Amino acid sequence: MFSPLTKALIALALVGSLAACDITPVRTMWALRNVDPMTTAPEAISLAVRVPHGFSPSPDGITLVGTLNATDTLPAETATFMIERNGNTDLPSWMRRASAPLYGYKISEQDLATFRLYQRKAVLAKASKRGGGISVNTQVCRLSDDIPAEILISVFIKTAEISEIVPLFEDQDITEHASRAEIAEMAPLCS
Repeated sequence: MFSPLTKALIALALVGSLAACDITPVRTMWALRNVDPMTTAPEAISLAVRVPHGFSPSPDGITLVGTLNATDTLPAETATFMIERNGNTDLPSWMRRASAPLYGYKISEQDLATFRLYQRKAVLAKASKRGGGISVNTQVCRLSDDIPAEILISVFIKTAEISEIVPLFEDQDITEHASRAEIAEMAPLCS
């Protein structure tokens, strides 16, 4: 089972399926109606994550893992892509909050060709009803021992099909879904 923070970050990879549609704004669902994560231009995917002060995502970025299940004739396949933090300075001001840093992400240049190949394989796998999925591995750490009573996380996305960045979800309180002990485990103290 995934931790709530990991679930929040999984939404980064599940744009097309809108797994979190109960918290995804209607305007975002409308904007994403023509986005297919398996055909969208990976170089145009731009993500932003807003976390509260006191938490820090890994400066190395996020690892996206795509899997295709084994069949009677094909072995299981796994592809790993780096979603790197970028210095995106053109994020709109409405996304910024004084109490929460905003981090921009994109698929790393060296993984674009591999991601395109995975997209093609995933389209074929879907057509043949071969299962698979996408998950996100990330490292987030706490800057202090304190775990706040409220931890608001927001995730935003832009693709080639969308003219402006939109929120997948905004200000979702992780403490409503995880105990203090679970938060301490999924976000250990920074070293």
